[in-house]
Amino acid sequence: MPTIAVDKARLFEALGQDYTTKDFDDLCFDFGIELDEDTSLSQRPIINGKQEPAQLKIEIPANRYDMLCFEGISLMLNIFRGKRASPDYRLVAPPKGELQIINVSKETARIRPHIAGAVLRNINFTKESYDSFIALQDKLHQNLARQRSLVAIGTHDLDTIEGPFTYEALPPEDINFVPLNQSRSMTAVELMDFYQADRHLSRYLPIIRDSPVYPVIFDSKRTVCSMPPIINGNHSKITLNTRNVFVDMTATDPTKLEICLNILVSMFSQHLEEPFTVEPVKIVSPHNHQSRETPDLTPRETQAEVSYINNCCGLSLTPPDICSLLKRMSYAASPSRASPDLIDVQVPPTRADVLHQADIMEDVAIAYGFNKLPRSFPSESGTIAQPLMINKLSDIVRLEAAMAGWSEVMPLILCSHDENFAWLNRKDNGKTAVRLANPKTAEYQVVRTSLLPGLLKTIRENKHHSVPMKVFEVSDVAFKDMDLERKSRNERHFAAAWYGKSSGFEVVHGLMDRIMLMLKSAFVTGEEGLQAKGVGEAAYWIEEVEDPTFFPGHAAAIHVRIEGKEQIIGVFGILHPSVLEKFELRYPQAEPSPSPPPTRRRPSPAASDASSADGAYDGGAALDGETQRAGSSHEQMVKKLVRLALASEYSRQPIRRADITTKVMAPHTGRQFKSIFEEANHQLRSTFGCQMTELPQKEKITISQKRAAQRSQTQNTLSSSTKSYILTSTIPPALRTPTILPPASVPTSTSESAYTGLYTFILSLIYLSPGGTIPESRLEKHLKRMNADNYVLSGEKTEKVLKRMEKDGYIVKVRERDGGGEESVDFVVGPRGKAEVGEIGIAGCVRK
Repeated sequence: MPTIAVDKARLFEALGQDYTTKDFDDLCFDFGIELDEDTSLSQRPIINGKQEPAQLKIEIPANRYDMLCFEGISLMLNIFRGKRASPDYRLVAPPKGELQIINVSKETARIRPHIAGAVLRNINFTKESYDSFIALQDKLHQNLARQRSLVAIGTHDLDTIEGPFTYEALPPEDINFVPLNQSRSMTAVELMDFYQADRHLSRYLPIIRDSPVYPVIFDSKRTVCSMPPIINGNHSKITLNTRNVFVDMTATDPTKLEICLNILVSMFSQHLEEPFTVEPVKIVSPHNHQSRETPDLTPRETQAEVSYINNCCGLSLTPPDICSLLKRMSYAASPSRASPDLIDVQVPPTRADVLHQADIMEDVAIAYGFNKLPRSFPSESGTIAQPLMINKLSDIVRLEAAMAGWSEVMPLILCSHDENFAWLNRKDNGKTAVRLANPKTAEYQVVRTSLLPGLLKTIRENKHHSVPMKVFEVSDVAFKDMDLERKSRNERHFAAAWYGKSSGFEVVHGLMDRIMLMLKSAFVTGEEGLQAKGVGEAAYWIEEVEDPTFFPGHAAAIHVRIEGKEQIIGVFGILHPSVLEKFELRYPQAEPSPSPPPTRRRPSPAASDASSADGAYDGGAALDGETQRAGSSHEQMVKKLVRLALASEYSRQPIRRADITTKVMAPHTGRQFKSIFEEANHQLRSTFGCQMTELPQKEKITISQKRAAQRSQTQNTLSSSTKSYILTSTIPPALRTPTILPPASVPTSTSESAYTGLYTFILSLIYLSPGGTIPESRLEKHLKRMNADNYVLSGEKTEKVLKRMEKDGYIVKVRERDGGGEESVDFVVGPRGKAEVGEIGIAGCVRK
């Protein structure tokens, strides 16, 4: 709400009474405004040797534009206290009988098509009223006029200019005048550059900067009065000596135009020699049928029901009582002759906020006194409330998800265009998302069409919390709909996300099943004995679907059939790695997400509320959703092994034989391992151009390691359960070029190529060193020569990168103490370094 600062002594003088801070605070509360601060109770600054006068800072409700100045506050409080009657605003003819005229050019339709005007004749300005006049214009510009984008106000000394006036739209180079408080003339082009650095006016320049024509107002001698919405001309500026004020207002919104004009002239008409009179201006605008006289200060006539007011307030007021209370709020009211239950109300021109009898009822309650209203619940209510069906269903879904152990989140409904489309691997056809015309930041560009971006950003910002994380949201998304009057529609969606290190797909699948069970929908499956019982003909099933948001072959669409009508209401699956990369998530995930609804008809309530669930991917997690359709356990195990291999290589983890046994083959025996391994390798070679290659064992370098190996006798009788594998490329060497095989894009192609280059360089040093080992001190010298002894990879510390290479298996750090107790530290090539790079790769690197 806007806060207005008024001089304390001047306001109390206008009210005709001095108040204590508490008494004035009570008066403000009774009228529906709030005293925010009394500066007389605090230390005030010294200005020009004098202490700043005490001020009262008053918070004004956002709907009371008529109280944005000292004049409005003092007038309304005096009427409320019964100290004066409501003003009778009148239009009067000018002394010579001829109205000032503004002729409007049709070219103005290209930039600011609407204009209005008025004349305040024989006004008496004081320093205080002049400052208040300027301050009211600023308040209207900031609030109702939306930073001059809807309405721009210009005020001029009428005695320095002559009518009739013309309102035109000209190319900026054809406009030339001296701006307010400047001494030299400028073209509009020069003026825009001149005020670019101005702290106050620079914010308004973009309103017209890119337009081929700028609006301008001339008098009869072609003297520029103003170039709205930027600045007035210096020739007609008003001063304390100004006696006649010419007001012009241009706008893009005709309703806001009339409101601003009525408020400005009404508030300051009380400073005229004949108070509350305004001289109208004739607008001649035949091209858009807007010719008229402005302002229109005729009170608006409406009616209010006595029973409605009494029911809402819990009172038993008679029509004369209500009329008396409304007079305290500056209305003119009388009992209606049409019905004893009606009162005729005349709304003053300053009260544009009164739109319904509910507004009149509120003012009756204020005049009666909120503290005097009965505190018991009214026996009869003016309203009958009940939850909308969509909200009731949303609450049921929320409760079920929460009882299942999921946490509700409430992210913002606005997001960036990339988060809503590109980051989810979705394309924008221009007919889906509602875009903001002038977004303040790139983070808030569109109204979301999916709940997934909000869930994934919530997880991203809470990665420091322990995993797994299970979050969900039930909220609205928006879609363009050109068939509707507002050109868009809201739909209620449900989505959930699971994030963790281990299996999560089955958790998501289970949540989806629970939600559908709660909605009394039967699960349809082709396997005997697994059909669930639903209500009526409601049923649902899942089918494999290709969705770019999810990993290929790891997504399923949710189908429902209600009363014989089939529809897809959602999709769930494992998120694509590129989606995880964009949202900076560490673990691959499995996700169900709401599918875009039909564009021609609104989905049924059951369909519009089903949506998505998300889960983290583990090698076997995603396949739980496919067991309903797969016909062979052998085929499933092959697929599981392929996915485990791809997921492990994605994080540079070895594919351990123990993991294959537990995650792929369980509960089956290991007798099928060879056939499954060979078939999985065949699929990897034919589809992905790679194969699983066994990693060599770590070499026994130190004497203690060799002795331990001899005691366990495992050098030549290695158990198959300790074997590990990695993926190596099977693409022909001629095709292994950066153009065909660029660096991986995770985390970024730049950091990945830098990491590859660094570990290849270090492996080369080790291979070329005597005995295939390099002392730590010698490695540090080489890194120092390369300026890589402290920081590498975009500022990451070298020590940290070396530990990462150890973890990935490219190098092995060997520590050994000699007989004297001194420790030596050496580096040797690790298992992954041998298998992935090897001597052949090092030789190729050295040759190039």
